[in-house]
Amino acid sequence: VRRTRLEVAGTVLTAKEALKSGLACNTAGGTHHAHFSWGSGYTALNDLAVTAKLLLAERAVSRILICDLDVHQGDGTADILSDEPRAF
Repeated sequence: VRRTRLEVAGTVLTAKEALKSGLACNTAGGTHHAHFSWGSGYTALNDLAVTAKLLLAERAVSRILICDLDVHQGDGTADILSDEPRAF
């Protein structure tokens, strides 16, 4: 659980750094299978969805695009953000 929480925190930190400097990378992120109510695909928390919702809530961004280049869709991310029109 600690590693998963740090992974989410790392994605949040990376996104905020990218907004400041223009570019940042987090090689530990990408837990796109975890849903709102349950973990999936060996992930308990969805770092991409948490970060997107946080940045939108803090008004750090007005819209957000998640480009998931994995071989299969990030079903958890799509599900969590399905009712958020500012997330694509």
